[in-house]
Amino acid sequence: MLMPPQLKPSASQPDYLRIYQYYREQILHGTLPEHAKLPSIRVLARHLGLSRNPVEAAYASLVAEGYLANKPKSGYYAAFVPQLAQSQRPPRGPADERAYDAPGGSADSQPQESLRPHASLPQHGNEGMPPVDFAYDRIQPGFFPLNVWKKLSQRTLREAGPELFDYGDRQGEPGLRRLIRNYVSQNRGVVCEPDQIIVTAGTQQSALLIGLLLRSGQRPLGVEEAMHPGMYRMFERLLPGPVPIPLEQDGISVAALAQAEPLCGVYVTPSHQFPYGGIMPAAKRVRLLEWAASAQAWIIEDDYDSEFIYDGRPLPALQGMDRGGRVIYAGTFSKALAPALRLSYVILPPELHARYKEAFPFYDGTVSRLTQLVMERFMDEGHLDRHIRKMRTIYNTNRKALLAAIASQFGAHADVFGASSGLHVRLAVRTEHDARTLAELARRAGIGLRQITDYHVGIDKDETDAAGCREADIGHNGDRGQFVLGYGGLTANQLEDGVRRLAEAWGIQGKDVTA
Repeated sequence: MLMPPQLKPSASQPDYLRIYQYYREQILHGTLPEHAKLPSIRVLARHLGLSRNPVEAAYASLVAEGYLANKPKSGYYAAFVPQLAQSQRPPRGPADERAYDAPGGSADSQPQESLRPHASLPQHGNEGMPPVDFAYDRIQPGFFPLNVWKKLSQRTLREAGPELFDYGDRQGEPGLRRLIRNYVSQNRGVVCEPDQIIVTAGTQQSALLIGLLLRSGQRPLGVEEAMHPGMYRMFERLLPGPVPIPLEQDGISVAALAQAEPLCGVYVTPSHQFPYGGIMPAAKRVRLLEWAASAQAWIIEDDYDSEFIYDGRPLPALQGMDRGGRVIYAGTFSKALAPALRLSYVILPPELHARYKEAFPFYDGTVSRLTQLVMERFMDEGHLDRHIRKMRTIYNTNRKALLAAIASQFGAHADVFGASSGLHVRLAVRTEHDARTLAELARRAGIGLRQITDYHVGIDKDETDAAGCREADIGHNGDRGQFVLGYGGLTANQLEDGVRRLAEAWGIQGKDVTA
C-alpha cells in the first residue's frame, strides 16, 4: 500500500490538490499498478496529519477522472490507465520545489490532459472555444453512462413491438410520466399526478408551451430582471411585456411585484436564481404564493439545477407549497444527465391542464418514443439516482477547487455568491478596471466568461455604469465587475488554471492584499 510522504507546508496549493497530483503521477508513471490498493481516507488523513476533507476531495477527483476505482466496502484501487511514453510524462519539478519530502509528487508539474471516459466520442460545437471556458451551461459529457444507455436501448428495441414506431401519448409515455412524478415527489416535494406532466424537448420548448397557454389574456408576464436570455426571448415573442421585476439578495422582490401593473404571472428561479445565485427563503415563498392567489396570476417555477445541492438540505420546490394551484413547474434532465437527450417536462396545475387539453387536441409529443422508453428503464432501475449521486460528488469537487483557487489567487479582491448549489457561481471583483476591460483582458488570456450584465433584461445599457453594474445591483456596490463562472464543464485542474490566469491577466495577487 503506497503512502505519500509528509506534505510540506504550501501557501500556493491546497492539500487536496497535492494529494491528487501525487497519486496521479504514481499511476501515470506505473509506480502504482492496476488493482493496487490505496490507504483508506481515515488512514491517509491520519498519516498526513489532515482532516478527512482534503483526502476525500482528492480521491473523488481521481475517481472522477478514471485513475481510481471505488469498490464499496472494500476501498480505493488504482484503475487501468495506459502508461505514458517517457516524452509524454508530466515533468518532475526541482527537488527543492516538490510538495513532498521524497521523490514522487511534484506540486509544480503540469498535469497532462485527463484521460476522460469515452474520450473517442466526437466533440461537436467546440470549434473556436477559448482554452478555458467558464460557460454556465456546460456539463462533462464524458461521464454520461454510455454503456448502460446502450444496453437499455438495445433491450428496448429487442423487446418492443411495431407500436414503438407509431405515435405515442401526446403528453409523453405514461410509464415515464409516472416515474417523473415519483422522482419530483421524493426529491423536490412536488405534488402532482402523472396526468399533469407533459414531456418536452428542452426547457425552451417548455417555455413555448407555457407561453401559448398564457397568451389568451392581455396582461403581461413578469420576469426576474436578470435571467436566461433564451427564456426571455421566448416569452417576449409569445406574451405582452415581459416586465422585469427587481431582484433582492434572496430572489425576486415580492413588494415590487405587488406594485407592478396587473400581470398574468411571473417567471422565477427560486431555488438558485440565475444568474445571481440567491436562494428564496420559505417566508418569501409564502408571500409569493399569497401574491399569486390574490392577483389570480401564475407562477412559472424553473427548477433547472436543483439536483446539485452541496450545503445543507434544499428547500422543497415552490410547487409543493402551493395549495391554490397557481404554480407551473418546469424541470429538466439536461443538467443531471445530458442536454443532447432533449428531455424536459412541465407540470401544469389542474386549471391549466384542462386548458391545455382543450386548446391543443392535435398536439403531438416532440420527444422520441425510444428516448422516453429508455429513460423510463433508466429511472426504474435506479440508474438516474446513482448517476446524480456520482455527478454531485464530481461537481462538488469542482466547486471546492474553484472556491479554493479564487480564495488563493484573489484574496480580498473578490467575493463569491451562490456557491451552495448548482453549477455556477457569481464572482464579484474589486479592481481598478471596469467590467468591460476585465472581460477583454480575460479574452486575451484565453479565458471565456460572461459579465453579469449580459443577463439583465429590459434595461437600457446606459443605466449601467462603467463598472458594468447598476447602483441597485445585488452584492457590493463597490465591486468593479461581476461575472458568472460555470464549473460543470471543466475539471478541477482546468478551473484552477483558469482562475490563476484570470488573476494574472487582471493584475491581482490575492496573498499580498489586505482588505
